[in-house]
Amino acid sequence: MATVDGLQDQMLGIVVAKEEPDIEAKRVSLVVESAQSKAQLKEIEDRILALLSSATGNILDDEELIETLSNSKIASQKIEEQVQQQERTAAQIQETRQSYRPLALRSASLFFVVSDLCIVDPMYQYSLDWFIMIFIMSIDQAEKANSPPERMANLASSTIRLLYVMVCRSLFEAHRLLYSMQLAFKMQEVDKELNFKQMRLFLTGGGGGGAPSEGKPADTAWLTDISWGRVLELSKLGETFQDFHEVFKSQLEGWKAIFDSDNPRDMEWPNSFDKKCTPLEKALVLLAIRADALVPAIQEIVEKKLGNFFLEPPPFDLEACYNDSKSSIPLVFVLSSGSDPMADIIKLAEGKDMLANISAISLGQGQGPKAMAALEEGTKHGKWVLLQNCHLAVSWMPVLEKVVEDFREDEINPEFRLWLTAMPSPAFPISVLQNGIKMTLEPPKGLKNSLVRAYMGMEEEWFESCSKPHAFKKLLFGLCFFHAVILERRQFGPLGWNIPYQFSEPDRDISRQQLKNFLDEFEGIPWKALSYMVAEANYGGRVTDAQDRRAIVHILTDYYTERILKDDYKFSVSGIYFAPKEGTLSSYMEYIRGLPINQTPEVFWLHNNANLTAAINEGMEILKTAVMLMPKTGGGDAEEGEKEQSPEEIYGEKAAEIVATLPKNFDVEAVQRAYPVRYDQCLNTVLVQELLKCNKLLTRLRDTLVNLQKAVKGQVVFSPDLEEVAEGLLSNKVPSVWAKVSYPSLKPLGSYVADFLQRLQFFEDWIKMDAPTVFWFSGFFFQQAFLTGVLQNFARKDKIAIDRCIWNMEVLKADITAPEEPERGCIIRGLFMDGARWDDDTMVIADSFPKVLFSEVPYIWLKPVEMDKDETNYGRIYTCPVYKTSERRGTLSTSGHSTNHVMMIFLPIAPEHDETFWVKRGVAMLTQIDD
Repeated sequence: MATVDGLQDQMLGIVVAKEEPDIEAKRVSLVVESAQSKAQLKEIEDRILALLSSATGNILDDEELIETLSNSKIASQKIEEQVQQQERTAAQIQETRQSYRPLALRSASLFFVVSDLCIVDPMYQYSLDWFIMIFIMSIDQAEKANSPPERMANLASSTIRLLYVMVCRSLFEAHRLLYSMQLAFKMQEVDKELNFKQMRLFLTGGGGGGAPSEGKPADTAWLTDISWGRVLELSKLGETFQDFHEVFKSQLEGWKAIFDSDNPRDMEWPNSFDKKCTPLEKALVLLAIRADALVPAIQEIVEKKLGNFFLEPPPFDLEACYNDSKSSIPLVFVLSSGSDPMADIIKLAEGKDMLANISAISLGQGQGPKAMAALEEGTKHGKWVLLQNCHLAVSWMPVLEKVVEDFREDEINPEFRLWLTAMPSPAFPISVLQNGIKMTLEPPKGLKNSLVRAYMGMEEEWFESCSKPHAFKKLLFGLCFFHAVILERRQFGPLGWNIPYQFSEPDRDISRQQLKNFLDEFEGIPWKALSYMVAEANYGGRVTDAQDRRAIVHILTDYYTERILKDDYKFSVSGIYFAPKEGTLSSYMEYIRGLPINQTPEVFWLHNNANLTAAINEGMEILKTAVMLMPKTGGGDAEEGEKEQSPEEIYGEKAAEIVATLPKNFDVEAVQRAYPVRYDQCLNTVLVQELLKCNKLLTRLRDTLVNLQKAVKGQVVFSPDLEEVAEGLLSNKVPSVWAKVSYPSLKPLGSYVADFLQRLQFFEDWIKMDAPTVFWFSGFFFQQAFLTGVLQNFARKDKIAIDRCIWNMEVLKADITAPEEPERGCIIRGLFMDGARWDDDTMVIADSFPKVLFSEVPYIWLKPVEMDKDETNYGRIYTCPVYKTSERRGTLSTSGHSTNHVMMIFLPIAPEHDETFWVKRGVAMLTQIDD
């Protein structure tokens, strides 16, 4: 395994041999000469000792011995002079070599950034031999200079730039900014500019979370608890952030302006605080109060350290990749859903006069022998062999690996090329990835690009061949627009889809062919059949979540509708998007090319806050991934003499802090005596079940944390579970060993522990003071059991079969803080709305306030009623799903809902909106938010 020091010496030898070949040759020669001189000295010493040991009598009378000693002295003096001269020359050579050591250190450090990328994706594999080849190429390509310092700067720049380009083309777009950030941090570390405490706090999401140690200032409704907690965490860093929370409180209006700004990074901050900050420190502040500005903040870190070049990934250039390849080096396409490199390869082959010499084989069952035959013919006769979908032939991958390892450039026709395509797969041969030329291929993003691809693939004859041209062209555009919309909704996370489905171009193509067939075969337009085939079969067949199925049906109603046949029908409020008037294929392309490159959420029927959600998700995903790459050992800070805490000290302290907050386990037997099983009170059973779950989690936390402290002291062995807990404490993430016995939660570790302690207190109060009037719905491990218990109480009291009991519900006024115990059912609290808010004035759902992503819902009265006796006049309602976490998705259950789904709640809606409006908005309730 390579080490920084060992690799640094190797890089030093390479660069000196390239830049100072005479000096390097002289150094090698000196090493040989020095060894020979020392060997001669040793030989003389051995000869003298032999003569002395064999001498008899008076040695002064032994002329041979005297003469040998005299000659040896002269020879020894000459050799000593040679050795001294060699040492002086070696010192001069070493001085010259040392001038290249900073470059060697920078280059060696870069290798470890690249080699760690395999943690992010198994396809990101890079060998040391490949890296050395890139290093040598960068030296050859570096600009000449008039002075050694300038040349050194050019070499350093050439190395990191070439490495960025070569690696970037093999990374998915989502990981390119992460890669640039890692390069920037590594260069800051090499230059002793990196503050490891700040970096660790940044990558772990801004701090511990949980209940802030100091209450929020008054009149700061705009500031969330997690934001204030992050401000307090910043103060603990000292230096630039010394007493930052006090500075923050003294300038609340100024910071509110930053919070409200469209461009918080470039605004002047209160007291010019931004001028005192490094880019990382600015990023920490933005993470605290404007997490949606994370991506621009990371870009500034990169730009200030490395330059804009590292924020502009090179465009995909297949010919450049081909020019870098050899007959013995495969070219590997790492694919994403909807991408196909075949057209690009065909185009390149035409330019290289190889179109007639391509053998393409889609791998799968029974295709191995065909692939081997094609490879044998290709290597002999100089053909291109394209093996597609390698991820589908896992069992054949060892054969492919052996074939590639056996490639010898002098034994293969130089025109031969092996092209491989695969989705990311851990089964793909690592050696092929490490030494091959990797390229990622992703379809262009954006609604406009999706429409361009759809219409570029159509033939004029087919486009004009429908018997109902007006309806066909309008509905065809609506279908293509629908396809683009449902694809782009994925960027908004659960607001778009609970599960990010991989809708594909074949889904669209079969739907458009069916559209033409139905219009040709039926006298009228079969709306129901068309809608069913798209929403339930072609696209809906991929959709597994019940609420997503509801969403896709409602979304399609905007495009498969009689309204689309009218020229004044618009797809969104802005009026920018519509189905153009009947025309030629080229006229549709002209309209599409005139559409905006970037689109706002309104075209997807989402609130503008969805952009904030997408921006926060993008930034936090980068940080979450970077945590996996974070050094596991402490690093030196920029400040001299300041000792960075070791990881053992950090997680040892955190473990002790958490253990100190944990209460004793509940005495379940005592609770069972106080709350026995009763026919008329099923909640007693629910309480006991919840306490058992609490005890199980409490025990898991306490045991692992106590054992972790012992492991740090060497009293017990570090088990995999303890290593995972240590890692979780370092990265502010809930360890999976806890999650296995926990309620679902996406909170960071600090917030999770605080939340768990609140749940324990909720049940402690229940035990001491009997069942509460208002139940904290979020506090249950399993809310469905609580709901069933309430229904069971109602059913047994009124002697009704439980399967005939249903819920109706009423949201209470927000000013009701101490309601009386309801005559039936229960009152719950603790729910949050995602994608909308509850308007307490009008008592209906309303659009969210700007920059407010989640809003707490007032108390809700859940009323059980008998199915046939429910006389409630609901009027216009939205059936709102309730989920345990903001992720919304879970394992599909037998009910058709995910395991994350809790129930449906009926909410009144305003007359100007219908249920479809809120379904497309992605509105849901959550039992807890991520912070």
